[in-house]
Amino acid sequence: MGSATLRLSMVTPAPIESIDIAQSLAPTALWPAVCAEVLHWLDARGLQRRDAIVLLPFAELLPPCRQAFALAAGWLPRVETLRTLADTVGPDADANASAAAGQDGPSGDAAIDALIADHWLAQVPALRQWRGRDRAAYEAAVAAVVQAAQTLQRGAAGQPADARAAWWQQANASLGGTEGPGALDVALGRLALQWAQLSPAPASDRLAALRPAAWIVLQAGGEDLVAEALMRQACAGGSACLRLQLDTLSPEPFEAAANSQPQLLKAATAEDEAWACARAAVDAVEHGDAPVALIAQDRLLVRRVRALLERTGLTVADESGWALSTTRAAANLMALLRATRGNAGPDAWLDALKALSARAPAGEITADDGDDDHAALDELERHWRRHGPLAPAGSTNALLARAINTWHWHRAQWQAFSAPARQSLQAWLQATAALARHALYGPAWLHDPAAIAVRAALRLDHTTVRSDVDALPMSLDDFLAWVESVLEQASFIAPIAPDAVQVVITPLARAMLRPFGAIVLPGADDQRLGVIAAPPSLLPEPLLRALGLADREQRERRATLAFVQLLRHPRLLLLRRTVDGSEHLGPSLWLQRLQVARQSAGLPRLVEQPAALHFRSLPARPQSPPQPTAAQHLPMSVSASAVEALRACPYRFFARTVLGLGEAEELETDPDKRDYGSLLHDALQRFHDERRDGVEQPDPVQRLVALALAAAQAAGLEPAALLPFTAGLPAFARHYLEWLAPREAEGWHYEAGEVDLSPVLHIVDAAQSATLDLTLRGRIDRIDRQRSSADSQLIDYKTGSLSSLRDKVKQPLEDTQLAFYAAQLLLSAPQTSPVLTAGYVALDERQGIKEVGHAKVTDSAEALLGGLATDWLRMRRGTPLQALGDGPVCDTCEARGLCRRDHWTVTASTAPGGQANATEPEAGA
Repeated sequence: MGSATLRLSMVTPAPIESIDIAQSLAPTALWPAVCAEVLHWLDARGLQRRDAIVLLPFAELLPPCRQAFALAAGWLPRVETLRTLADTVGPDADANASAAAGQDGPSGDAAIDALIADHWLAQVPALRQWRGRDRAAYEAAVAAVVQAAQTLQRGAAGQPADARAAWWQQANASLGGTEGPGALDVALGRLALQWAQLSPAPASDRLAALRPAAWIVLQAGGEDLVAEALMRQACAGGSACLRLQLDTLSPEPFEAAANSQPQLLKAATAEDEAWACARAAVDAVEHGDAPVALIAQDRLLVRRVRALLERTGLTVADESGWALSTTRAAANLMALLRATRGNAGPDAWLDALKALSARAPAGEITADDGDDDHAALDELERHWRRHGPLAPAGSTNALLARAINTWHWHRAQWQAFSAPARQSLQAWLQATAALARHALYGPAWLHDPAAIAVRAALRLDHTTVRSDVDALPMSLDDFLAWVESVLEQASFIAPIAPDAVQVVITPLARAMLRPFGAIVLPGADDQRLGVIAAPPSLLPEPLLRALGLADREQRERRATLAFVQLLRHPRLLLLRRTVDGSEHLGPSLWLQRLQVARQSAGLPRLVEQPAALHFRSLPARPQSPPQPTAAQHLPMSVSASAVEALRACPYRFFARTVLGLGEAEELETDPDKRDYGSLLHDALQRFHDERRDGVEQPDPVQRLVALALAAAQAAGLEPAALLPFTAGLPAFARHYLEWLAPREAEGWHYEAGEVDLSPVLHIVDAAQSATLDLTLRGRIDRIDRQRSSADSQLIDYKTGSLSSLRDKVKQPLEDTQLAFYAAQLLLSAPQTSPVLTAGYVALDERQGIKEVGHAKVTDSAEALLGGLATDWLRMRRGTPLQALGDGPVCDTCEARGLCRRDHWTVTASTAPGGQANATEPEAGA
């Protein structure tokens, strides 16, 4: 034993050798050179090739490196990354104990760690109160703690195991005190530090037990702390270590890349940049340079470029992925979960019903079961939009009855899911897995890659996260927020066969050293390329430097080195825009440093060329106002609003009444002024019906208030949403009775309210010796009668402004509504009323109830009937219903997009011969 100890103690530490790889080597030539250098170094030292391990910075470099070694003769070393190597090594003998010791530490998953951090912070009374006062600021603090803890956790993993305890001590000593300016940030930083110290030993510690013939680390884009620690520990034990240095050691990295000659292009706007980028990718593929790398430096721009590329038929793979929450599987699951809320309404219920898969139990509505199920869902939605979810189904509508029964069945399941209202995370996950199995079960949920990713992200197949997290109590709203956070933070990369890929979207840091046919990097301006991400807000720069973590200078150098590695590629295109909105943009600082390096080396500056966009000419198609005809499709009845639409704009009448188009009612909206007006209509009708029928009203004010509240309750509106309405009811009732008293003293009395009339206007068509019968449909708010003379008065309640009502009747012949109602009465009983008057009653004026009379309403009614007969005959004979496109009616017209009013500015006079030319860029040939 003593001799063994003696032999170990006499081992001489070996130095870490280093070989520089020339910056001039392009990726296609780089990997054979790397292979030759490694094999020559191993053979020169008599080391067994098959016992050596080559470590690469990231997994995308494994295929080209392994391929280069495969072409060499003899035994070959293992080519891995730290992660792939750790996955091949079995757990330590003390793995279980290590995991148990670090059970309370950060997991590395941001969504899970946010739960743990929230649990930790909520134990501090002051922070718990902060959560109640300012939830958004508190959640930002939780995110900052998670970010700081994970940064410290990764920093500790980069330390040798025997030096880690000292590193944690230094971290505790370097963090400042908790008093003075920034005390809250320091306190949160200390919480993050204490939490990170609970982390178990990293998986990379298992690699220290390996005894390869040599460790060979390829360094590109900055050093890897874990790999460096591994080599230092191996060298201390006498093992051979080699660093393949692809990064330059010069303080100015661009000096080594001065000979690179990327192509520089500029475009005027973001849209031009997208077209130029797409064109460059298409050209490269057509020239046989596939796959083309598209660097995701500007994600918004790259999404536009991808849309253009897919339009040309190119196969695009996105290695950077997109949020898992945007996939259909995630959207369907969230729709189901939102429907389980206690305050869920028709919108959430419909979304959940549409999310059901094709393999739900027989007889239930799903989105894919067939035409009948689609029709049933459509019928249910129409019914709810017209009548609300509480209205019963019609007895003869079998589809609607089936849909409502299915909704009731599912709603019972959703309500069962949310009980009890507070459960552990594991209980919620188990309930979610059961709900998804039942509602979403089918090939899509079982085998769709996105659905598999959703189940994996939420741990639905195992319904457990971690023992200390599983037991955390959560409300349903907190659980749904956590699920949404998990799906937002998780990325989804659609699988695609590598051989079929023509364009690869990838981040800059994952593009270096890869043998792409060409690389296109858009967003090479001073606002995007070279902008360094901010450090963790709770870890100040001096602390990062003291702990050997990447401070701003080191982060900037790492990013710069990654870009310099990209300059190895002989077909690199850097593209930027010159204007972003109203802001002028210049070239990236990295490009400026490259130009300076070239100038210092005596090389000419790189010339930035305007992007040559390919355009094609299109003949102009001037848009003129539509002129439809409706001779054979005129309706048999009209309402006051239809007549008003005809008078305001014939095309509006065509869209609304002839085509029957209309905006769908919102399923869930807060009550507005129109809803309050409907409640007042209902309350006033009940109030006056009681008075007419002799019902005793000891306190009319209280009675009117009570009837208004009863109308609101019958409408099923939420009490909180009705507060603006109910708060003003007593004042309204007093004002109304103050207006009513002198009116009744003058002899006016209420005769009827909400009177439905449908008289027929007989229109004689002398040219065709025929008579057209047109029914006038309408509901009159109120009819009063004068006791002494039997004169009648029409009253229409309004909740609009008094000034607008006065404007309506300023020109009596221009007002349609009262004239239409008067015309109905004249057609219904032309001899019973000696004098007919009409007026609007403004109900919501603060100064009291105001009446706006309509002068000579009988004359207006007769003029309206005559004009309506004339218009109907003209339309019957084929007169076009032209869109006028003038007046304030266009500002609120729902048919504006249908008549394309905003596109009439192009006319035949814009170009000689009635034609104007337009241009459109092309992404492909």
